[in-house]
Amino acid sequence: MTVDRTNPIIARKDAWHQSTLETLLDGCSWQYFLSYVLNVEGRVKPASVSGIAYHAAIEAHERARLAGDDLALPEMLTIAEQAVRATFDDDKAVDEARQAVRHWHSTPLKDGGLSHREWLTQYDPVAIEPYFRLPLVEGARPVAGWIDGVYRHKETGEYILVDHKTANTLSRWGRDGDEHRSQATMYATALVMSPEYPVEHLVPMVYLVSRKTKGRGHSFEGARRVTVQPILEDVRRLGDRIRTAEKLLAEEGYVRRPEWVLCSQEWCPHYEGCMVTGDLAGTPTQVRRRLAVPE
Repeated sequence: MTVDRTNPIIARKDAWHQSTLETLLDGCSWQYFLSYVLNVEGRVKPASVSGIAYHAAIEAHERARLAGDDLALPEMLTIAEQAVRATFDDDKAVDEARQAVRHWHSTPLKDGGLSHREWLTQYDPVAIEPYFRLPLVEGARPVAGWIDGVYRHKETGEYILVDHKTANTLSRWGRDGDEHRSQATMYATALVMSPEYPVEHLVPMVYLVSRKTKGRGHSFEGARRVTVQPILEDVRRLGDRIRTAEKLLAEEGYVRRPEWVLCSQEWCPHYEGCMVTGDLAGTPTQVRRRLAVPE
């Protein structure tokens, strides 16, 4: 099943994606309200463009591998730059995207491990960017999303899920991956429930994290792999999160979180109207009336 990804608001409407759950429950529920309930348009977040471009380059590489071909590093760097400039002409975002691609392609792990690209050669790509939309909690919206990659080990036949991430620092990427357990659980559960794959148990999610900076000195860590193995208790917790989200939506309990680390011009598409001019602040009813949105 495919869904248009060019409009992130439409693509995430009427289903629980990991990003929407995270924004609503862990981030700023007011941002969720503006983006996914009222469909308020906002400018593209500069900080996210380099990550989108990075994913475009990695996806092109892995789709080529799925077809039995190879995509060289210079071609990947070109794809990343073109993806940035298709949104806006920003040299910093280009540099960040290209540097992250270089780390993915060629940077060995600090402990002597293989680069992400070399490590993935142990696995055959089964599906790149497959979309899932499946019921998980009765009476709630389905869970949905795009999995960066489904892979099978060449020797053991074991399946894994892969998710590609960019980061300025690795502070959010502890070795246990607990901060990212919800996403791993959602995707692993989707794989078990999908009839396309012969998987009967929750498989691990491997996050391939690449820094967007070059760094200096022998202590710099340009890439890290973090593996999360979901368990059944995680599935229960995910179900509880979805029920909490449904209750919050039904009660319209949205609140602004100016203390949130991502409440900034750099990250929020609605920051100016919400925190500066106040045009997007107030109660849900007040904002609807101000924007002439039907209640």
